[in-house]
Amino acid sequence: MRIFVGIDIPSDIKKAIDIESDKFLKYCESYKKVDEDNYHVTLKFMGELSVSDLEDLEDILRENIKGFKAFDVHLKDLGFFEKKDGNILWMGMGLGVGKLKEIHKAVDDKINERFKLDKGLFSPHVTLARKVIVEDMNTFKKNKTKELIFTAKEVIIFYSHRVNDVLTYTPMTKIKLSEG
Repeated sequence: MRIFVGIDIPSDIKKAIDIESDKFLKYCESYKKVDEDNYHVTLKFMGELSVSDLEDLEDILRENIKGFKAFDVHLKDLGFFEKKDGNILWMGMGLGVGKLKEIHKAVDDKINERFKLDKGLFSPHVTLARKVIVEDMNTFKKNKTKELIFTAKEVIIFYSHRVNDVLTYTPMTKIKLSEG
């Protein structure tokens, strides 16, 4: 199973992200937009895992995120990760990014140790579109996004798969963060 660990975003905020995304994508020559239902913040991409690996991952997460409280995440501003076949357009974070980094740090070493994964740079974001080619970068950069705020209440193990040829992220396990 193809697995990643992340934080889901409430549906009303996903709709607002989609509206903000569309304001910018109209200045793009081409792109492959991420489906609104798939907006999330990735904490750790795991790749292919067996059922027993999944159980180990759940144990690591439960053990290492206990004590973390729910927190607000402020989404704002857009940026790009440059790729040869087109850029990745993302929405970044303001307040809350520190907490995301703390949770990532709390689990990353244990996950990497158990699953022999590389320790990569953690840059929390929400991917909006892939293979983006911007037609008018000056106009694109002049636009500003509306700040969107949601409360991160749980860490989720997601299963990434295709349903009727549509990429789908199915929650496998939800681990609640403690109340404020």
